[in-house]
Amino acid sequence: MTSDNRGILTEMTIDEVETLDPEVVVLGIASTEPHGPHLPYGTDTYQTETICRRAVTAANEAGASVLLYPTLPIGNNVNFQAFPFACRIGVRTLMDVVLDVIEAIEAEGVEKIVLVNGHGGNTATLRATLREHAGRHDPGDGAFVCLTSNSGAIPPGDRDRIEHPSEHAGELETSRMLAIRPDLVDESAFDEFPILKPRLEQLRSDRVTFVPRWDAYMPASAGGETRASSVEKGDAVIDGAADWIAELLVELDRVDVDELFPFPSAD
Repeated sequence: MTSDNRGILTEMTIDEVETLDPEVVVLGIASTEPHGPHLPYGTDTYQTETICRRAVTAANEAGASVLLYPTLPIGNNVNFQAFPFACRIGVRTLMDVVLDVIEAIEAEGVEKIVLVNGHGGNTATLRATLREHAGRHDPGDGAFVCLTSNSGAIPPGDRDRIEHPSEHAGELETSRMLAIRPDLVDESAFDEFPILKPRLEQLRSDRVTFVPRWDAYMPASAGGETRASSVEKGDAVIDGAADWIAELLVELDRVDVDELFPFPSAD
C-alpha cells in the first residue's frame, strides 16, 4: 500500500483493506447538476472527492486508520428540474441508500462514520438520516455517525479569502475547481451571474424555509461574481476544509466509543 492510496477503498486490494483495519469510515455525498456556463456538472462530486481524499490521506499519515468510501454522485435535486439532466433521486431514496451504506459499514465492525456533504440540496435529508439511524437503535447501540460538509468545514480565516460569497457556482466553487480540474473550467465564461430575491420581504429572512426553484433564483444555474476566482483561493479553502476534517478523523480514531459517546460519564 502506497501513501497515495492508503485508505482509498476504490484503489486498494483486499489484503490492503484487511491490513488497514479501519477505525473510521468516511462517506461523501454529492450531486451531478449544472453549475453555469463555466463549470462542469460534476463540480460538487469533484470537490467532495478531493476534500475527502486529502482529509483521509492526512489523517492516515498522522497515524489514524481511516477508510474512504466512494462518493455518492447523485442526490436530492428537485429544485433543478427546469434544467436539463440535473441528476436526482428522491428524499426517501437518498435516506435509504445512506442508511443501507451505514448498516453495511456497521456490519464490518466499524463504530465511527463521518458523512461529508457536498450539495446543499442534500442537507435536510442527511440530517433526517442521522435521526432515522439513531431511532433504529437502542441508546448506546449502533455506530456513531456525524455529518459535516465540504464548505462548512472551511475555517473562517480561509473562507474570508472569498470576496464574493455565493450559494452556488460562484467564487468559492469556481476557485476550488480551478485548483482541482482547471481543464474543465471555462474562464472565458466568468461573469457576475444574477441572484434574484423573493418578492416578499419575509421570505428573504432565515426565519422561513422553502424549496426555491433554481431557474427562478439563479437563472443561469450559477449565481454571483466569479471573476475574482483563483487557484490560490481554491487551494486555500480546499486545504483548510481537508485539514479540519483530518483533525476530526484523527480524534475519532483515537477515542473509544462507549454507550454515552461523545459525552463523558456523569460520574
